[in-house]
Amino acid sequence: MNYDNFQRNDFLHNDSFVRWVLFQEEDPFWQAFMKKHPAKADEITQAQQLILAVQKAEGQITPALNQKGVWTNIAAIISEGEEIKAPTGLVRRFWQTTGFRWAAGLVLLAGAAWLWTTKQPDHQVSYQDLIAVVEEKSPRQEVTNNGQTTKKIRLEDGTMVHLEKGSRLSFPVHFETKRREVVLSGEAFFDVAENPAKPFYVYANELITKVLGTSFRVSAVENGKQVTVKVKTGRVSVFKQNRVDIADPETKGLLLLPNQQAVFNRTNELLNRSLVEVPIPIIMQKPLIKRQFDEVKVAEVFEELEKLFGVEIRYNEDALSDCILTTTISDDSLYDQLEVICKTIGAAYKEIDAQIIIESKGCR
Repeated sequence: MNYDNFQRNDFLHNDSFVRWVLFQEEDPFWQAFMKKHPAKADEITQAQQLILAVQKAEGQITPALNQKGVWTNIAAIISEGEEIKAPTGLVRRFWQTTGFRWAAGLVLLAGAAWLWTTKQPDHQVSYQDLIAVVEEKSPRQEVTNNGQTTKKIRLEDGTMVHLEKGSRLSFPVHFETKRREVVLSGEAFFDVAENPAKPFYVYANELITKVLGTSFRVSAVENGKQVTVKVKTGRVSVFKQNRVDIADPETKGLLLLPNQQAVFNRTNELLNRSLVEVPIPIIMQKPLIKRQFDEVKVAEVFEELEKLFGVEIRYNEDALSDCILTTTISDDSLYDQLEVICKTIGAAYKEIDAQIIIESKGCR
């Protein structure tokens, strides 16, 4: 056979080439061919990668492959123009028999080609990537919320998970001795049972959230542009991973307090801390009461807001030392109250790294 005019798809269909890639048969011939045709190196390499990807996938159930879409793409691979019908049964191990090899092999080759051309960026981590790692550690179970309302899941340690619609949670049948690990795709609110001796980890795309006992929300849509962690109570450590590595690179992460959030941009890989959109009081008083301040220093008012919302307010003490204020503090919007205070004393505020910064040259 004359291989001089072969292209990538021709190599994929050639029995001798496939057996050389898989079993090194006729190795001297193909080594000599590559030396004689260096211009075909790229096409040969691509064909090798696809065949080896199929071999690796052999015998695995791969939900990412859509058979209908795969068979639609076969036309782009087959140059002979022959008509092929999609198999109705399960695809068996495709290199096992000569008669069945190409029917099944074409499905997986087309799927591998599709994955190869549309794969996610190398730095991104998917739910399936994480599952592939944790499944090797212990038997797991998965809950998927296909309904329209939030699904409540109680884990064996007493942790409550409120799984939002369209989300998935994977967790072990039994937690390990020294750590509790779950994997999330989508959005969920966690109310973690406190256990200082056994930290709780949530793996969601590129972010790892570590807690001992607290409540927080994680939003990690599989193909979304961001991953967000919002803390309601307690303290949470959030850090990123650039590859699938069930590890603890916590020293490079962020420590989140109540009313703080971490937002990870999956495109530029930046992890930032900020206040949540609507900070809520961390000191709940029943019944809720308002505190009146009459002719007091503004520093006293800021201190009360810090206690109520758990937010650090930074300002120039010397510049505001003579500012006297009459106002009311309540569980209303933190930002609305800051707006009123700053307007009264002729100041302005902005948020930097989950802190409120008051800018003022002194009272009028």
